[in-house]
Amino acid sequence: MLTAERYMVLLDHYSKIGGDWAEPREIEVALEELTKLFHCTERNVKLIIRKLQEEGLIEWSPGRGRGHRSRLVFRANRENFIIELAQKLAKKGEYRSAFEFLHQHEGDIHARERFIQWLNDQFGVEKQLAAGQSCRDIFRLPVYKAPLTLDPAHLFYGFDSHLVRQLFDRLVQYDQNQGQVSGMIAHNWESNETGTSWTFHLRKGVRFHHGKELTAEDVVFTFSRLKENSTNRWLMSTLQRIEALDSRTVVFTLLQPNWLLPRLLCSSCASVLPADLLTKDETAFWQFPSGTGPFRLTHWSPNRMELEVHAGYFLGRPYLDGVTLVFLPDDIPNSSKLKWEQLIVNDSRVPARAEDDWKRIETLSRGCSLISWNRNRLGPQQSLAFRQAVNLVIDRPGMIRASGKSGYPARSFQPTEDTTLGIHRHDPAAACQLLEETGYTGEPIRLAAHHLEREEAEWIKSQCAGIGIPVEVMYHSKAEMAKSAARESDAILMCLVFAEDEVCELESYLQEDSFIRLHMPPELSHWVFCIVDEVFASSRPEKRRALLQQIELRLQEEAQVTFLVHGMLNTYVHPSIRGLVINNLGWMDFKDIWLTSAPTAR
Repeated sequence: MLTAERYMVLLDHYSKIGGDWAEPREIEVALEELTKLFHCTERNVKLIIRKLQEEGLIEWSPGRGRGHRSRLVFRANRENFIIELAQKLAKKGEYRSAFEFLHQHEGDIHARERFIQWLNDQFGVEKQLAAGQSCRDIFRLPVYKAPLTLDPAHLFYGFDSHLVRQLFDRLVQYDQNQGQVSGMIAHNWESNETGTSWTFHLRKGVRFHHGKELTAEDVVFTFSRLKENSTNRWLMSTLQRIEALDSRTVVFTLLQPNWLLPRLLCSSCASVLPADLLTKDETAFWQFPSGTGPFRLTHWSPNRMELEVHAGYFLGRPYLDGVTLVFLPDDIPNSSKLKWEQLIVNDSRVPARAEDDWKRIETLSRGCSLISWNRNRLGPQQSLAFRQAVNLVIDRPGMIRASGKSGYPARSFQPTEDTTLGIHRHDPAAACQLLEETGYTGEPIRLAAHHLEREEAEWIKSQCAGIGIPVEVMYHSKAEMAKSAARESDAILMCLVFAEDEVCELESYLQEDSFIRLHMPPELSHWVFCIVDEVFASSRPEKRRALLQQIELRLQEEAQVTFLVHGMLNTYVHPSIRGLVINNLGWMDFKDIWLTSAPTAR
């Protein structure tokens, strides 16, 4: 890389001829000039020249005698050189370095476009032929958000949750289309009359990736671990004890009625883990975890993740033989987005250009973007009227247009029947009146956001500035958002995705690291927890829905949250790809994808 940078320094320096820009081919140069250019001794300049010659980048004919000029011939075309170097870095998995190099030479627009086109062709379906083996179908995808964890007990983000579902399974799963819980590892289950004892009967022949058959011991271990010390122990808040009656029967005994337990067990956080490996060496286990899911992890580095098919998957072997996720820098400009990136709908910002024969899939996200207000931190956000003023001043339709995304104004966590009407009217004059009533004196507020939400954050900042509220936007990584941003900011711009309706709503209120929970004042939290106990105790879905709506209504009345936008998830699908359905996490389940013989992206 150092040699390449020095070659670019030479090219840039000698490209200006008579004030005009022209790429040099052959020049005469004195060693003294190069010592000034590279800021080094004549001896080091000669070493640099020799290295450039060895790599075939230049031809060098030294001048004979002192004062005679040498001849330098540039052998590599500037644009081709930039592209080839970026390609070499990409092939080694150093995608961030490749884009950083391109960014350093952002004036070479055609080079960047050609590199993007080349990189685009590296994704999609790859058919690998191995000696003595049949053709292997590998799906390669670019991803702009690397996972933080694959430990179900500590899940926080939707992408991590999606990956966990590729590697692990739960006792049961929720069928959104049927509106009911169905079996997974458990083939049957029942409860007593009071909903305080639940018995689950396990399938035979369910095996972990390392070959061990799953038993009741693994289930007991998993949920005991989940209850003891984890971010998601709220799932087991009503659990008194769990025990194995035999190798295929598990009983959950609860402290109180919980008719929602089967729905809670559909959560990715309730994925079943192997007791034998985790009790042996937990640190080593999470480097290459073993689950029962349709794919197993074979490689995980900062640059990529490789999944191999679990051929003995108990719910049927997936069609794909493998999936490779390539982690690209998440600050790549929108103009450089890859068309294959549109298959990762949760990371999409603008629809990519796709060929006419590609199929377009569009669905309304089950969730929304919102502002969560930190009422446990001193500041103007402590005032109800202040929070209401911010709600009134934000123009949601304008925000949607400014972000380059598609969607509808939000008035609740999840879309309702009238969401697609797009009705919203902001009122800056009323917002100003509220601020006057509060006696607000212009103190700034700190808004935390991930830099992927930069357009939305900057829109909020400009809207608030219009009524005299200075907003300091603090951009954080995923890890920083999860760890410290919630407590150190006055508000957070966030996005909630509801994979499981009731479960995800409860998670927003009960998970220990949930932004909304961390921001609620103690009295509001206490009231919410009391309502949640009623939710658990109710066997009627309609009553549970009414109770959860009561929580949401109070959060709205107190402006604890400011709902912003229900986003549209847009993706383009190559004609060779079938079975692709966007799940509730905004992703596709790799196990359901299959391929035709239609022309592919490679």
